[in-house]
Amino acid sequence: MNNTQQDSYLRQMRNLMGVLQHAKTDEQHKEIAQRMRQESEDYRASNPAKPLTAEEIETRRQTMMEMLKKDPFWWEMYQVRQSMSKAVTQAEREDYNLKIQRLIVKHAAEENARLTPEQRAEAQMRQTKNVRLRSELKPLLEQLHVAKSTTERKTLHAQIMEILGK
Repeated sequence: MNNTQQDSYLRQMRNLMGVLQHAKTDEQHKEIAQRMRQESEDYRASNPAKPLTAEEIETRRQTMMEMLKKDPFWWEMYQVRQSMSKAVTQAEREDYNLKIQRLIVKHAAEENARLTPEQRAEAQMRQTKNVRLRSELKPLLEQLHVAKSTTERKTLHAQIMEILGK
């Protein structure tokens, strides 16, 4: 795949997305969405993913291992998950899940201990705001998921954007 093909494809998809957002009727919306799906399928068919060589896979694995070893929390988490994948019984899996939960709690406590009182207050405010946002957005997102018409989707999307803008 050359960059010209990719740029052309991305430009075409951005244009279609703009047209899709301004579709007046459900039929127009469906037609444009179908065209986008077809463009995507055609592009993928003409530019198949190349499988990684064994050398590339090994290089990626080594890079990942080096990154994991730099952070004790993630290294320990990786080791526990590796052990968990070899667990045979449900009891063993539950033990590993408990270890993972303890690691997460310990890590969170360590991260919290590093924060200044001002940073803790900011984090608490962010957490409170996020909980409030999630509770306000959940019903709207559920309605958006089952919305039948373009008008209904646009109305719900506007309400969601208004909440996010607060």
